[in-house]
Amino acid sequence: MKHFPSLMTFDFIAPVYDKLAQLVFGRALLTAQQAAWWQVPAGSDVLILGGGTGTLLPRFLRDKRPQRVLYLEASAAMLQRAQQTAANPSQVEFRYGTEASLEPTDQFDAILLPFVLDLYPNATLQAQLVPRLLAALRPNGALYISDFGQPRTWQQRAVMAAMLLFFRVVARIPVRHLPDWPAVLTRLGLVEQQSQTFRGGQLRVGRWVRAATVVPGPAAPPSAA
Repeated sequence: MKHFPSLMTFDFIAPVYDKLAQLVFGRALLTAQQAAWWQVPAGSDVLILGGGTGTLLPRFLRDKRPQRVLYLEASAAMLQRAQQTAANPSQVEFRYGTEASLEPTDQFDAILLPFVLDLYPNATLQAQLVPRLLAALRPNGALYISDFGQPRTWQQRAVMAAMLLFFRVVARIPVRHLPDWPAVLTRLGLVEQQSQTFRGGQLRVGRWVRAATVVPGPAAPPSAA
């Protein structure tokens, strides 16, 4: 959880964010994030929205050799830490801001959303955030999402409730319940491919593309009479 409208700020917890995440989830958040990022084709133009402290950024740059990377982060403290992780900061454009800071000329093959969608109510996702991202996504591009799935057990519900309460207090996030972000993406004409889950469905990873770009498979043969 790292990306925010104007009233949100993760600056206060930036110094301890990664340690808190590891305390609660171990390495599971990084594993899920890596599973999403490493689906990106090499040499792509990439937007990383709300990437936080940039733990995976150096390896991503080395392995995927993207043509362009825009690292867009609305926490100045997180952005500064991400800049410090990059061995060669000139490889990346670090920009302070939100999806509203995107320019019409910003066009990408891949948009990475690491634990971003869970910060917004369904209405905001559908009316503002996702449409702005789709405007910056090339026709055959994809959203690479790692985020929380709907809780399946009482333990998962308890963890989610405590986490949302914590971030409402310290970062002023506007949600009280986990948004149904997969349903929002579906309503906006996207379909999920290459999906994975971790920790019993608590974490969800997927590649989302416009439905119009999906090539249908061969028709099933007619059944025998």
